[in-house]
Amino acid sequence: MKVDWLPRFLLLTGLTVALQAAAQLRVNVFDTDIAAGQYYRIPAIVQLDDGRLLAIADDRHGSDYDIGGNWGIDIVGRMSDDQGKTWGETILIADGDGLREGFHDSHGDAAAVVDRETGSILIMCASGKQGFLSSTLQEPLRVGRYISNDGGKTWSGSDVTCDIYSIFSCCPEVNSLFFSSGRICQSRHIKAGTHYRIYSAIDAPMGVGCLVLYSDDFGLSWHALGGPDARPTSAPWGDEAKVEELPNGNILLSCRSKQTATSGRLFNIYNYDTGIWGEIAISNDPDLGTYSEDCSCNGELLIVPVSRTSDNRQIHLALQSVPRGKGRQRVSIYYKPLLGPSDYDEPADFSWGWKCYQVTGNYSAYSTMIATRSGDIAFFLEDCNDNQSTSAYDLIFLTLPIETITNGRYTAIK
Repeated sequence: MKVDWLPRFLLLTGLTVALQAAAQLRVNVFDTDIAAGQYYRIPAIVQLDDGRLLAIADDRHGSDYDIGGNWGIDIVGRMSDDQGKTWGETILIADGDGLREGFHDSHGDAAAVVDRETGSILIMCASGKQGFLSSTLQEPLRVGRYISNDGGKTWSGSDVTCDIYSIFSCCPEVNSLFFSSGRICQSRHIKAGTHYRIYSAIDAPMGVGCLVLYSDDFGLSWHALGGPDARPTSAPWGDEAKVEELPNGNILLSCRSKQTATSGRLFNIYNYDTGIWGEIAISNDPDLGTYSEDCSCNGELLIVPVSRTSDNRQIHLALQSVPRGKGRQRVSIYYKPLLGPSDYDEPADFSWGWKCYQVTGNYSAYSTMIATRSGDIAFFLEDCNDNQSTSAYDLIFLTLPIETITNGRYTAIK
């Protein structure tokens, strides 16, 4: 495990000011070793109710290929009880037996959340031996649900494939799907069942685009947001996506596009007052949009409360991570202030007004982030430290204060 302490500075009012306790944490949590045939992909991270961090990844044996082109993929985790400085032994969460026999062959692309009331950890994942592109209703890419009720010590898993595909029984074109990896969003506003509502985007076939599911019982049952025939990103065709709850309780969708020429994110909003999705907006301006040059890759979407340093006004800040390009390089975090309801009442509001913070200059791909109790952003990404082979991603953990991401314009509200 490699740990680097990097000084950070902010340019404020024309002066270079060192932050208090100026240190940025960067830790290599999962080391890919090509010679040993040990590949790690697809980061997810959660903070437990006792403050510990759980970093989650695919443990891919033999190659970095996805389910369908690989077998015996496991989902593994490592725990940190010191805010990411050190990490414990590897935990086996979902064991892929590699026998190419149904559900248990492989598990990957974990989407994770910790329930704010019970502390239970939920992971939804892709499972089985059938790949996304070859999935059919007769032989589908399968869906797993894994849960821990003891802080990640033990895990129980179940095959929920039929439950998920049955949501779209009236839509036979939905013959392949998986939960978008990274962070599952939990509502701050809605509790209509046993738990606060959770949301996750799922990727479906071309022409269908991404879809959004919600659950009021912590993943035991799921429903389509807007109904099973809702198509929030059908044109341009949507792909992997992430969702976040807006301050007013509506749901923001940010999606990568199968059309790389779009060069940016696709945004839409589900409005609870109208019960429908809005009109999709494309954010691809190189200066003011969530620009991503010739790159089709997912990232993370997060909205956090902040204080504007110029006048101490408390607002919300939208964060979107994505490789800036060209191709899968230069993972960056875009940020945009949300001063009030007029800044997030329509999808088009998210097409402009973004600024950019570059996390790495290396070849880099998937990333995720959460807001920790300290107010810092826990950022977890695929990064090529040798900057040569895009199949040699290490999974890197960083702590990023809001001040660092925004060049001192905003500070976290803890």
